[in-house]
Amino acid sequence: MGEINPNVLQKLYDRKIRISVSNLDLPPALPGPVKEGVKFIVDKAVAPKFDMDLEMIYESDGKPGRLQAVEMAESPINRHPVTGVPVWFNNAHNHARKLRDRRPCGVPEVGMTEVFYADTMEPLSLEDCLEIKRASEKHISALSMEPGDVLLVDNYRALHGRDIFNGDRFHAVSWFTWDDPEWRGDERNLAEKNVLNKAINKFMDWLPKDFESNQS
Repeated sequence: MGEINPNVLQKLYDRKIRISVSNLDLPPALPGPVKEGVKFIVDKAVAPKFDMDLEMIYESDGKPGRLQAVEMAESPINRHPVTGVPVWFNNAHNHARKLRDRRPCGVPEVGMTEVFYADTMEPLSLEDCLEIKRASEKHISALSMEPGDVLLVDNYRALHGRDIFNGDRFHAVSWFTWDDPEWRGDERNLAEKNVLNKAINKFMDWLPKDFESNQS
């Protein structure tokens, strides 16, 4: 965290950030009541399937007719639950569209993400995105893995990612919660929230895999 320009860090801490996790592009000419009806259905039927709190907002990124599922405002800085040390705790470097558009990406539009300043819902400026990118990439530690290897990463201490590779990507995620109720709070991972994630994963499996070799 100390690597980021203090002015940029203070700005993001004061303004907080919000991340859009999905896009639904509707015809801009749809009547207002119809758009509000779609918004209501998505908010009540789809959003609860994700393991996060989301708000349905139209055209946050300026695209006419686009309905976006946006996370609540969060600080980019968190404290490690054990050590109490302030840490950079968000993945704006991955979700900011200004950075994603500069590298090969095969994610369909529905799954494209964006990062906003929470107070104005403006996308992060290119300058702030590049500063986050610079600080993140300066501390990359490459780890070569072989078939059968397993890597556990403490997300409170380190960002994670992958380099370009050939072949299919087989990705599994496990969630761990603290035994101490004071650390865990009311956090629960409910099984019924996995339904939509599984459907999206099946859709991604169905897509052509030619783009996989260009992923970064």
